[in-house]
Amino acid sequence: MASTFRSIWFETLRQKWPVFLIVITVFILGHVAGCTGVDKMQPEQIQQLNLELDSFFQQACMLEIDTPRAIRDVLYSNVTLILLIYLLGLTVIGIPVLLIIIFIRGFALGFTVMYLAREQSTQGIILTLAAIFPQNILLVPALLIAGMASLSFALLLIRRFNNSKVLVWPKFVIYSWLMFLVLFCMAGAGVIEVYLTPLLVKFAANYAL
Repeated sequence: MASTFRSIWFETLRQKWPVFLIVITVFILGHVAGCTGVDKMQPEQIQQLNLELDSFFQQACMLEIDTPRAIRDVLYSNVTLILLIYLLGLTVIGIPVLLIIIFIRGFALGFTVMYLAREQSTQGIILTLAAIFPQNILLVPALLIAGMASLSFALLLIRRFNNSKVLVWPKFVIYSWLMFLVLFCMAGAGVIEVYLTPLLVKFAANYAL
């Protein structure tokens, strides 16, 4: 089973490597833009963020989460994002929007990581590991896979417009199943974010204090 999955993966990578390259490049560009965005912040903006983060550290030890509401909100957000990406893949005009979404997610992650690591020093690194890293182990790969699948199917539709012999239905079934699996990964990321991340954040806050 493992060898079969690996062979399918490498064959897909060989055929779709331009799509992989585009999505990963856009995400990395967003990440880099987010990192450099920290340098462009005004001193008063940085000071305000530092004050808010210090306040968060003071309150994090007593942080209480409304778990049912939190898991509902996180799952809703993640599922909505993947459904949007899925629908964008069904249209040609959705390609720019898809790439913008990937860029923005990379920007947000890059900005957050750079700000915490640079402005908060050791505290920021600990908080980054506690608050960002756990769920992003699943979230980022799932997002990239969803983006690659969506862009690949949209490009297939373009080919279909130019060549009526191009088969769409088999690829649509595969595309839909893949996005369904991505939903499970995003749900897993949501569970981690709600149940594990708050515990790690409390630990990080206790260490920082």
